[in-house]
Amino acid sequence: MKKTVAFLIAAILSSAAYAQCQQGSVQDAKHEVFKTFHSRAYKNQYPLREIPVAPHRASLLPAKVPAQTKAFTDRVWFPGEWEEVKAIIITPYYDCLVPGHEDDYEWHAESVVTGYGQYYHKVDGKWQIEGFGPCVARMDTTAAYGKVLFHLMDGIQQGGAEAWVRLEQEADTALVHETLSRMNLHHDRLRFFYGRGNSIWYRDCGPICFYYGEQDSLAMLDFIYSRHSRAHDDSIPSLLHRQMGIPNYMTKVLWEGGNCLVDGAGAVISSDAVYTINQDTLGAVVWDGQNISSLHHEYKPALTPDEVKQALHEMLGQRATHIIPRYLFDGSTGHVDLYADAYDENGFVFSVMPDAYSSWTDYTTGHNNIDLLCRQKSIFDRNYYDMAHLPFPSKEEGEPFADEEEYDASYSRTYSNHCFVNNVILQPCFSEVGADGMPTEAWDRANIEAVKAAYPGYTVYCIDVSSFDAEGGALHCVTKQIPADNPIRILHKNIHGSINLGELTAIPVSAVITNRSGISHAEVVWRTDQGDWQTITLTANGNRFYGSLPISLTDVPHTVEYYISATSCNDKTITKPFTASQGGYFTFTYNDGNPEFDSTMFDFDTEPMPTERITFPFGSNWLTEDTTEDDPTTTGIVNLDISHRSDNRWATLQGIMLSSQPTKPGVFIHYGKKVVNKQK
Repeated sequence: MKKTVAFLIAAILSSAAYAQCQQGSVQDAKHEVFKTFHSRAYKNQYPLREIPVAPHRASLLPAKVPAQTKAFTDRVWFPGEWEEVKAIIITPYYDCLVPGHEDDYEWHAESVVTGYGQYYHKVDGKWQIEGFGPCVARMDTTAAYGKVLFHLMDGIQQGGAEAWVRLEQEADTALVHETLSRMNLHHDRLRFFYGRGNSIWYRDCGPICFYYGEQDSLAMLDFIYSRHSRAHDDSIPSLLHRQMGIPNYMTKVLWEGGNCLVDGAGAVISSDAVYTINQDTLGAVVWDGQNISSLHHEYKPALTPDEVKQALHEMLGQRATHIIPRYLFDGSTGHVDLYADAYDENGFVFSVMPDAYSSWTDYTTGHNNIDLLCRQKSIFDRNYYDMAHLPFPSKEEGEPFADEEEYDASYSRTYSNHCFVNNVILQPCFSEVGADGMPTEAWDRANIEAVKAAYPGYTVYCIDVSSFDAEGGALHCVTKQIPADNPIRILHKNIHGSINLGELTAIPVSAVITNRSGISHAEVVWRTDQGDWQTITLTANGNRFYGSLPISLTDVPHTVEYYISATSCNDKTITKPFTASQGGYFTFTYNDGNPEFDSTMFDFDTEPMPTERITFPFGSNWLTEDTTEDDPTTTGIVNLDISHRSDNRWATLQGIMLSSQPTKPGVFIHYGKKVVNKQK
């Protein structure tokens, strides 16, 4: 009897172990699909479908505004990512499946047009094209990389913004709510929009938002996404235009949002990877919405580096456009968001490689880029500040990377690839997050503490993104800001670091503050050496608000903390820094043996700043207004190209594959064509 019981127990344990092993194998296979087909940059891991190019039309680029489209005459400004937002766009991760092989992860479909995609089959360890036909999208709510997106939805809401979630179909809304509830995450500030997608990298394919006109109305700038196989993702801005009502302006220039860094005051920074992708003559993927044979790339002439820089200058870098050398070993993107972000209009925060990696190519490039950017002038005609340096990540258990090739191919980790959501930073880390919201590995935890020190006042919401290793991106790459309505804009030449007061008997403080309704009140709140807070009302002169802080004339060092608060005539109040309510202040010291007096540290200006210095003309000659009302890819039955089909299977209109010709009457797909079956 004892032997029988022991045998049964052993059998049960063995069965459980086998099931666990099988589950692990499935997860491993799914993760391989994710890493192969959803990498931020194409790494030649699978063959691409050949899509024809339309005949040459020399007039396509620069794309002149069509006669029926009014030229853009309003002045514009592009807000910085640290400024107030109302929403962040994001998508859950979907597996795109081949009907009949839904649970076989050696099959994969790449959606090309709505409901139909290119089939791939893994044979002898290599992915190969295996036909074209109906495909099914299934949301993943269990894999580590899938859960990252749900934690992001939670963090977005904790930042006081809405998560605008793209879903394949309306039926998926319940699953999103159920998953967030199961994970004990917020799900009360969600807004959904619906349409097909390809992957998750919404920073790169999403819109770059801007304000225009006297009312600071919101609109989007839509560049061509350079991942040509992801035509659905390239149309995300147009989807937002149709479903969220935001005007969208399209351009024939290829650019990715992860390679766009703006200072909120008319300057843009990008790496020279933007030059490389615009040597391409492939434009957007388009079709007639009915016939798959109409699928083609629009032709766009290759652009020279001078033409690319001029286009960026005319559209969103009117005050200054800086193109810097790209990293070569960063996961294959060359994007600036992997190692830099703008702290505000005065300076940047950089990820810096330790000296142990001084032989790496990108170590030198990184240091040179920091030096180059910090020699450029901000809107206040002084050099940008190098505000802080973030630590460089490690492998598991804090081990260093063997070389730049290993880092590039297997990791591409960075702490810079985070996302601002008002007073929250959605922050990547590389180990499991504990109950205290911090990473559990000591080396990772210490690095996050350094991140917190670099961004005082921000709530740092950590998410383990180790499942994204080698994908070429993290949290910044899968999110995109939608700026707030009714913005209060504060441009301030902040006082920073250790200063010499010279002959000053008071410290001048000045800011340019605007809102569509006007500004009713502005003040500086300040304290010395953590004493009592004091308030000084700023004097208004047009858009200029100015005043001065009294100082102690003793010779001992003093530390001053301050922030600006402004209230609009329509009763909205905001502070700068945005995180002042959470302890984020401008800070400087004086009388501590600092160097000679430097007048550029202070803003003595009391006159209004001219409009042409803070808003800019828009480069209409590069733009076409998006006037689409319906998505042609969401309706209609396509006449499929069957040149790659290896069988004559039948399928329902919902993409469900049938084992044989149907015996019931109805409309079905056979050889990619709609067929009315009249059998009874």
